[in-house]
Amino acid sequence: MLTNKGFSKICEEFAELMELKGDIRFKIIAYQKASRAINDLPKPLVEIYEEGGVKALEEIDGIGEGIAEKIEEYIKTGKIKELEKLKNNFPKSEINYLKIPGVGPSTSKILFDKFGSGSIETLSTKLSKGGHKVFQEKTLKKILRGIEIYKNLGDRMLLSEAMEISEPIVKYIEEKCFGEKVEAVGSLRRRKETIGDIDIIATSRNKRKTIELFSKYSELEQIIAKGDTKLTGILKNSKQVDLEILEDKKYGSLLLHFTGSKQHNVALRSFAQKKGLSISEHGIKNEKTGKPTLYSSEKDVYEMLDLKFIEPELREDRGEIEAALEGQLPNLVELSDIRGDLHIHSKFSDGLASVEELAKKALELKYEYIAIADHTESLGIAGGANEGKFLARRKEIEAVRKKFPNLKILDSCEVNIMSDGALDMKDEFLKSFDVVTASIHSGFSQSKEQITERLISSINNPFVDIIAHPTGRILNHRPGYEADWEEIFAACKKNKVALEINSHPNRLDLVDYLIIEAKKSNLLFAINTDLHSLGEFDNIRLGVYTARRGWLEKKDIINCMSYEKLKQCLRKKI
Repeated sequence: MLTNKGFSKICEEFAELMELKGDIRFKIIAYQKASRAINDLPKPLVEIYEEGGVKALEEIDGIGEGIAEKIEEYIKTGKIKELEKLKNNFPKSEINYLKIPGVGPSTSKILFDKFGSGSIETLSTKLSKGGHKVFQEKTLKKILRGIEIYKNLGDRMLLSEAMEISEPIVKYIEEKCFGEKVEAVGSLRRRKETIGDIDIIATSRNKRKTIELFSKYSELEQIIAKGDTKLTGILKNSKQVDLEILEDKKYGSLLLHFTGSKQHNVALRSFAQKKGLSISEHGIKNEKTGKPTLYSSEKDVYEMLDLKFIEPELREDRGEIEAALEGQLPNLVELSDIRGDLHIHSKFSDGLASVEELAKKALELKYEYIAIADHTESLGIAGGANEGKFLARRKEIEAVRKKFPNLKILDSCEVNIMSDGALDMKDEFLKSFDVVTASIHSGFSQSKEQITERLISSINNPFVDIIAHPTGRILNHRPGYEADWEEIFAACKKNKVALEINSHPNRLDLVDYLIIEAKKSNLLFAINTDLHSLGEFDNIRLGVYTARRGWLEKKDIINCMSYEKLKQCLRKKI
């Protein structure tokens, strides 16, 4: 059955096709809102339906009666008649062109009308020859750049999607298939932002029985290969899963090998050779005696090499072996270290929850503080608030503060960095907020110099505390913009501005290798969800994984600080 991500994409598709059709704007927005709400649910949509039917779906904030009925139709029949009808209204090529990053419904229609049907590859050739007759040079470059991006996207899953798929599989093997030690490995265990296939390893006292039982897993669509200790199959969501059953005495060596990365494994073998040892997935062998030693634990493998244990997120051959040898590995941040979320959207812009609902959820998570950071006025598409709306929200925040005295609710905003580097709110009003986060939401095609100037201009503003989703990337859709990060890091250090690690599954931005570089300058970071619904609070773990890949410790992150210490880090001391 479809995952939440899949249902979310169906709603996105509805919205795009309705926009192509020229449908009423509020209907399009309703599907966009439903897409976000479903994507952010902490529980599978199918389970919610099975427990309470259509009425349970309607209780989800963002899902109305009509959309709930369409979800039910899909669950029961595997398709939605209205969606199929909408698709039939348009040529396949016109719909296909929507896959190009930066191409919306109106541009897609022009592309089809002027260049006809065909593959995106064919469209690229036609545009190169005659695109200048239809589009201005800047627009044409943007479309051609989008096509290049599309070609390089591949079909890798987001980390969040891979976890949503793998976690029930691991649980099923443990509970139903006699699996003892069970682990998802590869880039998923290293928490990379995108994942290829789902690879699982496990130990079992009855290998053949475990494989046999797993072959009956309800989400397995097709079994490609099956043996006594291995199974390769295709899931109903078209993703590949590989399960291998290992001997317990070899589990540690094989876990290390299958986790990777390839570069880390190569570096580890090279290090072992200098000590007269040969390391492989089968254990460690003394090259003089030829005697191999098997390991059931990864820690034992590292210990044999006189190395401190290297966490999976660090295994990318970025100096982790040298750091382990010198006792300089970071004490990586943990999810339990997070004391609050400084980038939260409410109903006052494009969020789905009220201030009170957000506060209740934060208290459930035992947070010490949150910052309600709604969009500012120029971002109309996201319901950006003007000064009057922020003043009304301020009253609501004050009322909720009185209701929940144990939670510090910070009055904040996500101010938009305009194309010329100016902020879309006057300094006089900005200084009245407890926390100010600044971010870029448009003009992604500007030059490296222009983007750098825009970011530095906002960092230099005396009231900005955090730069949100700093590279602007959308995974599998849009790469980050180019900027002079050395200059930006220097400006952040000078002005004591923190860089956000945005936990949204589609962003995970700042990028891990830039986090490593920024850490060298002793910069501070904020791990935030940028949430728009209550279910998105849980995304904070994705930001923590990204921070760990960037070698960050608790001391590097402002929202791991107590409220009293946090206040000292903010530009405006509250």
